[in-house]
Amino acid sequence: MVRQTLILWFALSARLLTVASLHSQSLKSPLPRALRPSLKPKKVENYVILSSQEIEDQLQLWATKFPNLTRLTTAQDKYNLPRAGGADDCPFVEGDGCPNSILTIQDFIAHPEGSESSNRLPEVLWSGELHGNEQVGPTSVIKAADLLLRATSCLALPRLSVRKETPSEWDGEVAKAMECRKDLEDFGIADKAIWWLGRLVSTRRIVVVPTANALGYYRTEREEDGIDPNRDFPYDYTPNKGHPQYNSKCMQTIAARTLNEVFQEHMFQLSLTFHGGMEVIGYEWGAPSYQKLEISPDDTVQQQVAAAYSRYGGSWQGTPPYKYGPMNTQVYPVQGGMEDWAYAGSWDSERVIPCKPDRYTDYPLEKTEYNNATLRVLNMLVETSNKKVPTSELGSSADLLEGLSIVGNGHISRNIRLALLSAELVQPWLSIRRVNEIELSDDIIPLMDRSGRTSCQEFKLVIIPGHSRRVVIEWSVGGSLHIDESTLLYAKWSDVPDLNCEDQPHLNIEELMREGTPISSTTGKTRFSTTSSARMAHFSASMDVSDFNEHDKLVVLVSARVDQEWAKQQDSFEPMGIPPQSHMANARTNPNWYFRSGEKVIEGRLDWFSSPLTIGMEELNNVVETVERSVRLPIPIEEWMLESPLKEDAHAHSISAASVLNALFIFALAVLVVRCIPWHVLRSGQRGGVRRFVVEKHSNHHIFEGIGEYFDSYRDAPAARDTDLCVVEMERYN
Repeated sequence: MVRQTLILWFALSARLLTVASLHSQSLKSPLPRALRPSLKPKKVENYVILSSQEIEDQLQLWATKFPNLTRLTTAQDKYNLPRAGGADDCPFVEGDGCPNSILTIQDFIAHPEGSESSNRLPEVLWSGELHGNEQVGPTSVIKAADLLLRATSCLALPRLSVRKETPSEWDGEVAKAMECRKDLEDFGIADKAIWWLGRLVSTRRIVVVPTANALGYYRTEREEDGIDPNRDFPYDYTPNKGHPQYNSKCMQTIAARTLNEVFQEHMFQLSLTFHGGMEVIGYEWGAPSYQKLEISPDDTVQQQVAAAYSRYGGSWQGTPPYKYGPMNTQVYPVQGGMEDWAYAGSWDSERVIPCKPDRYTDYPLEKTEYNNATLRVLNMLVETSNKKVPTSELGSSADLLEGLSIVGNGHISRNIRLALLSAELVQPWLSIRRVNEIELSDDIIPLMDRSGRTSCQEFKLVIIPGHSRRVVIEWSVGGSLHIDESTLLYAKWSDVPDLNCEDQPHLNIEELMREGTPISSTTGKTRFSTTSSARMAHFSASMDVSDFNEHDKLVVLVSARVDQEWAKQQDSFEPMGIPPQSHMANARTNPNWYFRSGEKVIEGRLDWFSSPLTIGMEELNNVVETVERSVRLPIPIEEWMLESPLKEDAHAHSISAASVLNALFIFALAVLVVRCIPWHVLRSGQRGGVRRFVVEKHSNHHIFEGIGEYFDSYRDAPAARDTDLCVVEMERYN
């Protein structure tokens, strides 16, 4: 036994030295390689502009393939609007004219339609185009939606319900999960990016109108049957002569009516409307009435969000990042523009007049009489490219999620990123990532019912020894640009009776919980706030658990207060004397902000919270370290043993030496395992997905601990022979 111990000691020492020397840069990252945003891709998709039929085919495929993540309809079916066009238009669908498709992306299992959690989801709109000959946007939003749906459906596997209800199918679920993750990894999308994309779908509602001007897109024409849809909204128009109650120059197009109906059904906080003919991101004001100062009451948040879009969109050779600023300066002023209408239609009533168009069927006047909640959207114009239908420099999927990379960047690539960033920024989020240096295996699990306290307590579950005195928690903050303060809170579950995983905690929950001791700074910036930030904001703090008892069940939350600058205003703006009016600014800076439209609700708050983490304190012989009990996806032993946080193209000259030392490490471990573990147990458990486990040998029992159900069946395996205590601890290198 002494010989084996010496061999193991030597190999481990060499291994650690090798890791330290080869991966000094990687060790600075709080996340291992598998959790970083991208890998060197094996497959690359070169983007091309999609046709109307290709877009329709893709939408229909998603509706069939992802029934729990999508709802597909048309403005004709849902709002009883006529189609624009005739028998020769959009022949790939039945009937005359072109339908206006509307796709909703939402986790309908976690947030069933009509539920309170669904009604409170933050909402984002992607409008692919209003001018049919400006064609980068539709492909960009379709490709962004495709990435979201593929990643989310994959992240949902393996489903925990299968393990509980039909365990015989569990191996098949695991195989599917591994296969789809491998497919995404081949395109450079690693675990961290999958987590991020899955979180966006499972915690937001994204409404996609790929071609609002469906007729114009099919014909490659700017207008819809001779009418410009982006002059067709009831903002900054004057009444008809002799008819002061209305204007007949708005809502003449089916494109404008489609978006009017969609906006009134929802309460969007963020919206992107894609155009073409120049390269700029524009925001309010763009109306002729506001040409004097051009600055809106929400200029601070508009500037910061537009700057983030520009940074994440990035550049490539010969094409700089997007310029950004007020539309009156960066583009040109227009009457009846969608952008100003969506931002101010609910509060700048002097410039909103109802519409009574004389085209198509009758459109009721009340359809353009708005409540005070719906039209307060941070709605930004994206002029995607100088050419309205570019045929080159469209980009590819290479390094798609890396905003600072010029590899693969192009007109479609960067606008995919803009769309994803809008879904990211619409609401702050926090995620507990590590407990005592143990990386938690899941963040948000899509397509899982998270209602009820019992399932909430099992969602993220870690066991620590009952005699522990101190626990270190690490977490990340996103959905924001600037973190003003972030805090660790903890208590016994029994002390917070109203806490669940469906809703943000009530505002006085801090009074029921203890505050942790900060280790890191309590302020910071997210990865989207500056060009130099390469990773998400990461925080750490410790919690004193010395006065808790064995079998106590603790709940841990982390909170953050973010983007408080958005409540500030410029010295001069129009109209003067009013505070910020957008839902986006007020939802995170104004706790008195509350609006309801239909069943949809937006409620302001200052502090945002993570999903709860449960820590169980167990005084058991086999619990000698922190162990995660909520692992879903097993990781083969050989994968985590040999995994290096090194990026594939870095320090290649040192791989040979590392391989030799890796071999020594594996040999020494094998010697020890042969000495400690009977072969039938090794064969049964070798693919059990161990992140960290302890093998404790007694005279008549083997105790496997670390992955709960994976090894529970082997606890009572009889020992092949009696020996003294033999303990092996294995852990990912971070």
